[in-house]
Amino acid sequence: MWNAAGAESLDFVLTRAAPDLLLGVDSMGEMIPAPLVLTFISTVAFAIQLLIFAYLYSSHRVRFFLYLLFAWGAYTLSKGLKLVDGIVLDVQHPSFATDLATVAAVGFTLAASFAHRWDYRLRGRDVLACFGVTVLLALAAGGDQGQRAVGIGLGVVQIAAGLLFWPPRGSITDYRGERLLAGLLALWGGHRIATQFLPTDPGTAGYFAVHAIFISLYFLSTFAVIIMVLERARGESERLHVRLREAERLATTGELAAGMAHEIHNPLGAIVNATALLTDEAKLTPDERSSTLAAIRIEARRLNRILSDFLHLARPQEPRRAPGDIREVVQHVGMLIRDARSRAPRIDVRVAVDPDVPHFAFDRDQVIQVLWNVALNSVEAMNGRGRLSLEVARQSGDVALAVSDTGPGIAPENLRRVFEPFYSGKPNGSGLGLTIAERIVAAHGGRIEIDSAPGHGTRVTLLFPLEAA
Repeated sequence: MWNAAGAESLDFVLTRAAPDLLLGVDSMGEMIPAPLVLTFISTVAFAIQLLIFAYLYSSHRVRFFLYLLFAWGAYTLSKGLKLVDGIVLDVQHPSFATDLATVAAVGFTLAASFAHRWDYRLRGRDVLACFGVTVLLALAAGGDQGQRAVGIGLGVVQIAAGLLFWPPRGSITDYRGERLLAGLLALWGGHRIATQFLPTDPGTAGYFAVHAIFISLYFLSTFAVIIMVLERARGESERLHVRLREAERLATTGELAAGMAHEIHNPLGAIVNATALLTDEAKLTPDERSSTLAAIRIEARRLNRILSDFLHLARPQEPRRAPGDIREVVQHVGMLIRDARSRAPRIDVRVAVDPDVPHFAFDRDQVIQVLWNVALNSVEAMNGRGRLSLEVARQSGDVALAVSDTGPGIAPENLRRVFEPFYSGKPNGSGLGLTIAERIVAAHGGRIEIDSAPGHGTRVTLLFPLEAA
C-alpha cells in the first residue's frame, strides 16, 4: 500500500535529484537528463515553425523570406544535431557539425537583412565564400575561448542584421512587423553575447533561464516574420489592384474613343455627302435642296446628341441631393412622354405611385434625366405604339422606380451588354443612355435591375436607397 512515509521518501529523492535527473525515461528504463528532453522539445517546436515557414513561402515568394527560411532550417538542424551530440556522442560541447549549422543560421539571417534592405541576391561565389567563413568559424569554436569569441561575433552579426531590418527614415514601404523583427533580432544578438559570460551548466537554473529566453526570442521572431511577410503581400496585392484599375481605365478609354469614332463617322459622312451635293446647286431641284438641308440638320443634331452624351459620360457631375418628392418627378416625365407625340403618337402612358413612399434626398435634374432616357428607350423599342407604365413603390429599404413597356423585349445574349458604352439595339442610338443612367444611379448609392425576355416586353427598375429619407 502507498503510505505517507513512501510519499515523503519520494519527495526527498526528487528534491535532491532535480538538478541532475530528469524528465523522462528511455526504452532501457534509464533516466534521460532534463537538458536533452528540453532540446528534444525545442527541436520539435523548431521543426513545426520551419514547416509553417515553408508553407507560407509557397504562396509568398520573397527573397529575404527565402533566406530566413534557410536560417530557420539551419537553426532546426542545429537543435537536432545538439540532440545527437547529447544522446549519440554523449558530449557536453557542441560538435563541429552543430557549430557549422549555428553559424550558417546567423549567416542566412544576415543575408536576409541584406536582401530586405538592398534587394541583395546570394550568388555562387558568395555562397562559396560564406561557406568557407562558416567552416573557419566552426573550427575556431572548438575550444572554450574559441566558443566564446565566435559566440560574441555571431551576436554582433545578429544585432547588425536586426538594425538592417529596421525601416530607414523616409522609407515608402513600412510594413508591419519590420520594427518588431529588427528589435527581436537585436535582442537575440545581445542575448547570444550575454550567454558567453554567464554560467550555463546543464540542469542549473541559469541554463533553463537562458534557454527559455532563447526560445521566447525565437518564437517571437517567427511571429514577426509571418506578420511582415503577410503585410508585404497585402501591400503588393493593393498595388496590383491599383495597376489593374489603371489598366482597366485605359482600356475603357480606348473602347470609348473607338466607339466615339465609329458613332461620329456615319453622321459626318452624311453631312460631307450632303454638302458636296449643295455645292452643285444647278443640278438640284428646290425640293432636293430642301431635303438635303434637312438631312444636314438631322445629322448635325445627331452629332450634338452623341457629343452631349459623351460629355455626360466622360465628366460626370456629383449629385446635388436635396429632400424631394419622387412622385413629382415621375408625373413630370409621364407628362413629357404624353406631349411628345412625334415620338409616341400611340403610347398609352400609365403612372402608378404608392402614397406610402416617403420623401428622400436625390438630385432632381439627374433623376429626371435617368427616367427620361429609360422611358424614351421603351418608347422607341415599341415604335411609338404600346403601353408604357411608370410605377413608384417602396421595396425594402429602397424606393423603386419601375419603367415597363410592351415592346419586343431583349434577347438574353444582348441583355448583359445593355450598359456597355456605345452598345445600342437602335439603328441611330448613341448607346450611351443606359451607361449614363447606371452611373447616375450608382452615384446615388442605388442600382438598376432589368427584367426582359423576347416577346414579353422589358421592365427596368431604378432602386434608390432611403438612408437620407
